[in-house]
Amino acid sequence: MFSTPNIPRTLLVLLLIALGGGLLLSMYMDLPLELPLLATVGLGLLCYVGMRSPEWFIVGALFAPQWKTFWIFKSIDQRMDLTGAMLLCLAAALLWRVLVQFGRSNSMDFRTIFFGQQHQLLAYLIFAVIVSASFFYTTAPDYGASKLNRFLVIGTLLLISPFFIILTEENFRRFARIFVGFSAFTAIQLITSLETRNQQENVDITRIGAGWLLGMGVLLVLFYPLIRNRRWQRALYLFVLPLLIVGLMASAARGPIVSLSVVILAGLFVWLRQGRLRGRSALVLLLLFVAGFGGAYLLLRQTDLGKYNAKAKEFGTLLSEGASSGSAGKRLDFYQTTVVAIPNHLLFGAGVGSWSTFYFGIDDRGYPHDLPLEIAFEEGLLGLAAFAVLLGFVAVSIVRMLRASRFHFLALGLIVAYCVLVSLFSGDLDDNRLLWLWIGVALAMCRTIQLHVPNGHLVRRAFRKPFTVAAPAPLEPAFTGRLSRQQHPVSRKGRAWREKFV
Repeated sequence: MFSTPNIPRTLLVLLLIALGGGLLLSMYMDLPLELPLLATVGLGLLCYVGMRSPEWFIVGALFAPQWKTFWIFKSIDQRMDLTGAMLLCLAAALLWRVLVQFGRSNSMDFRTIFFGQQHQLLAYLIFAVIVSASFFYTTAPDYGASKLNRFLVIGTLLLISPFFIILTEENFRRFARIFVGFSAFTAIQLITSLETRNQQENVDITRIGAGWLLGMGVLLVLFYPLIRNRRWQRALYLFVLPLLIVGLMASAARGPIVSLSVVILAGLFVWLRQGRLRGRSALVLLLLFVAGFGGAYLLLRQTDLGKYNAKAKEFGTLLSEGASSGSAGKRLDFYQTTVVAIPNHLLFGAGVGSWSTFYFGIDDRGYPHDLPLEIAFEEGLLGLAAFAVLLGFVAVSIVRMLRASRFHFLALGLIVAYCVLVSLFSGDLDDNRLLWLWIGVALAMCRTIQLHVPNGHLVRRAFRKPFTVAAPAPLEPAFTGRLSRQQHPVSRKGRAWREKFV
């Protein structure tokens, strides 16, 4: 779609101009000559990544908040916001692609880029308009403005960028590999930080954001063939998957752990129904997961026995008695108080960011740790209905995509469901930017498959330049064993889909 054969020549010319300007500036200001050289190298690397693989910037923007305390990036973050830098690079990469597209006569138009997803994007636009309109009557103008701007800028950028970047399955596979690699690095960081921290420090060990990301990495490793070679794919199950599970337990994030367990059970059930997994293999996999989480808990609790025991005791008390005095108990109070107050502003809500002034009495960051409940309070039933319609349209599109691809992209549907479940326990409209990103990724793949599904009105429509889908045939899970092809014949529609993606 966006072929850029002259990138090296263009990039070289731009870097030479930047280097010359930097040298002249250094000579004029009497600065060391190494600075413009290093700046040119860094600028060239960023430009090359942005032109060739801008998905690095998407993943970097997601994981940057989790790496700010790491000693390598701590000094850098003091001088510049890592998340903001990644988002700026992503925006520049998108601008480059749009300019290249409009600069070529044989490029596709926006109708093709967003083909088949207009209703979903329109639903998001309506929801964004409702949230924006609620700012005019909010009781928290400071926090409301910050929350609204971050949602409109960051959330919309993450939602739209996959349509321009993830054009084929190979693009998605590269994006998923980068995501899993960053997840593994984050897991190592979490584990080492627990080992080296001072147990006497009165610091909460919970890292909900990191746990959220690691759960997505687990789903990608488990339900999507990241590597075409099945032996290497099995190596991911043996080495990377346990690391992510231990890292998730190290984050002490109970919401992501519970949500991940529910989504994995749903994914295994779908695979059983599709014949891609045997019952015995599913049982063994569940036992391995239980043993992995249990072993990780017994291993990590030695690093801070008191806090891990307190977390486990609070969770058990909440399940058995329905109440708790810890953070989970506080959130139950958030929910109960908010539900009682919603009828006071039933239709339009109290305004974006107003929950903090309602519960804490201050115009500062505060939310009930439940996204639908927050929307119902701040944007009313109108905003909640728009949000539900958006999720409904996305669900319909994902289900159609899964059926057309014979559930090859099951991981995408599970990750979106996982994001929705986690949003019921933590985060606000801004924190749930991960939900907007994965909705964008899922819809981008829905667009790609819909353009190649062998249905008459889809494949007969003329476009100026068709998609080039370079993707392997759907792979079976590495742990399922051999399945009988006679027992599961491939339909004519399935063969046609396979031919399109091989």
